[in-house]
Amino acid sequence: MATSTLQKLTCHVQRIEHCGMYVDLVHTSKGTVRIGSMPDVAKFLTEHGFREEIIVVPPWEVSLAGDNRTGEEFVLWQAQIKGGILKEYVGLKDDVEQLHQHLERIFPYFFDDANLKVVRKDWLGRWFHHNAADPSYRNGGLEICCTDGNIFISDGGMLLYDRKTIAPDYAPDNDIESLLETVPGDGAKREKLEVVPVGCGNGVYGTVANSIVRFGEYVIWIDPCGYPAQTLARHGIHWDDITHFLFTHNHEDHVQGFTACMQRAIRQNRKLKLIMAAQPYRVLADLYEPLFPDLVDHVEFFELVPGRTLQLGQLRIESRWNHHILPYGTVGLKISGGGSFFGYSGDTKYDEEINQVLNRAELDAEWFGDCDLVFHEIEFDNLYSVHSHWKQVESLQSKIKGRVLGYHCPFLKNSPFPLAEEGRCYILD
Repeated sequence: MATSTLQKLTCHVQRIEHCGMYVDLVHTSKGTVRIGSMPDVAKFLTEHGFREEIIVVPPWEVSLAGDNRTGEEFVLWQAQIKGGILKEYVGLKDDVEQLHQHLERIFPYFFDDANLKVVRKDWLGRWFHHNAADPSYRNGGLEICCTDGNIFISDGGMLLYDRKTIAPDYAPDNDIESLLETVPGDGAKREKLEVVPVGCGNGVYGTVANSIVRFGEYVIWIDPCGYPAQTLARHGIHWDDITHFLFTHNHEDHVQGFTACMQRAIRQNRKLKLIMAAQPYRVLADLYEPLFPDLVDHVEFFELVPGRTLQLGQLRIESRWNHHILPYGTVGLKISGGGSFFGYSGDTKYDEEINQVLNRAELDAEWFGDCDLVFHEIEFDNLYSVHSHWKQVESLQSKIKGRVLGYHCPFLKNSPFPLAEEGRCYILD
């Protein structure tokens, strides 16, 4: 993952910037106040050593780099994993409630103690505290005012932050258009199935897991990541080469790039060709309706039905329901073309003892039995994680002929299990 930059704007204000997007951090008597969000903001805060007590929620905005709400889910996951303080979310009432409602659909779900059922936790109430700045939020001498499209922060009577005054004079969209002019397009048809892992990390480490699959004239991007133009360009891929966008589920580290991809489709007056299972798609459309009120008018929907085959020309996509922590469902994939098969586990808890209890044949290793190559998520350290421990995936590998490579994990130079290599083109024949 490319690192972000840190700028000191005043003696009280610093800015984290990445690919034209930014958040500002204001040092106050009540701790650090962060204004807005951005994809991977939790990673960037860790990178630069910040720990914020208060988050200001501005109106929801989108650019071709991403939006200013995505990122908050993993701020809360980090709080839940590491512990810490309840976070104060401040802003106009509608903005704070809108963000809360979005997170409420995704963040509180987890497995029960036996890792068998999805249950709802009280975590959002533990970490997210509403504070409407209507007309202002006060905490001792600290005052935060959101009015007339601006954000003011004062402390002890001294103005520390005026967003409009301190806003940058650049727009990420301009840089993206310039960047795309430098990346050659590739419209060549593929006679063999090709897979490029663009990212192999997760919401905590590296570039989130996402891959490009090519066959014939089809270029499918699985779980597009944040900063799409820049991330693809690092691997010599032009954003507009993508023909279809496939999302396995609605966790933030798998839909980071959705808003930017949606925005580009709208700007180009075309429909986003979106591949998803029906229930996760309905949730996705509902979650992002406030940002894209006419979202369904800009989407050409291709439904994944687990147990059935979706045919795109000579390309075939099979799917299954995974064992993961969202009640709306998470899918695993098998994609075939030219007589070759590629498996993509998606987020799932592969555990042979659990599979015996669940008694769902599609969760067994043999589901990938005809695959030449499988990318399978792995967890190195925690046997009881909601993800697949590498020793379990090692057992899966012993049961199928195809090669299995780990992803959705931190990169280890001397990994105990072979890992997919970001940017490498795997050609299946």
